[in-house]
Amino acid sequence: MKRSVLVSVVLALLAAPVIVMAVDADKFVMSRPQATTTDVIVVPLEVSNTKDLVALDIPLGFSEGAVLEKVEFTDLVKKFDFQIATIDNDKQQVLIGLITMGNKDKPDLSPGSVTIANMYFKLDPGTDMVEISPIELSDPGHSLTYYYNDYSNGYPEVKTIQPKVETVGYSLPPGGAVPDVYALNQNFPNPFNPTTRISYAIPEAGQVRLTVFNILGQDVCGLVDEYAEAGAYDVVWDGRDNSGVSVASGIYFYRIEANSFSETKKMLLLK
Repeated sequence: MKRSVLVSVVLALLAAPVIVMAVDADKFVMSRPQATTTDVIVVPLEVSNTKDLVALDIPLGFSEGAVLEKVEFTDLVKKFDFQIATIDNDKQQVLIGLITMGNKDKPDLSPGSVTIANMYFKLDPGTDMVEISPIELSDPGHSLTYYYNDYSNGYPEVKTIQPKVETVGYSLPPGGAVPDVYALNQNFPNPFNPTTRISYAIPEAGQVRLTVFNILGQDVCGLVDEYAEAGAYDVVWDGRDNSGVSVASGIYFYRIEANSFSETKKMLLLK
């Protein structure tokens, strides 16, 4: 289905007035890639939502050296009337859409955290990772957005949520290669606005914490706090604090703690 058709369906669904809400618990997560063969990796897409969702608009871009072969939706979202994945490998982007027709008798995506789809990438020779990030498209316009209907006034009032992009692990090598040493790399880009990517490597499994601090040493955003297997990882910080609020321009620090290893680096947000 063409993107213009997707927009038409969304607009038909969202004919009521729109109110924008930002809820920190609403998240979009690109989980760590999983190797399936020597040149194919699978990236799960996870949605965390606090409202019954009736539509999702998910435009994503991916890096050179990776070809998106297919997007496979999970059974958990088969109840949506439309499941759309428009892949454009020439432009290195994909537009994913999930839509119901707004029937109150038809179940929506209930609150919770579920994997909605798996993206299958084939890697070119010499490429050992794929980088993925939400993008904005124009003509017609698309951005990462969740939609839900509010019936509190007796009629459907459509509201939208711009979810927070959560921990993203881009760089698990398909061959399962294990790093030899701990490493925390300089974020890129730096300076940045509003997102930047931080990569790190751990040669041993263990609890990993990656935290952003301000110049006063105050905790701004916890990016990673989980048990992780040995490997190379990336995470994207979208310039928001733990409450989902965009932070001000300035110098920030990010610190990793993994087993006995710890290191801190500096980055600059310029708006």
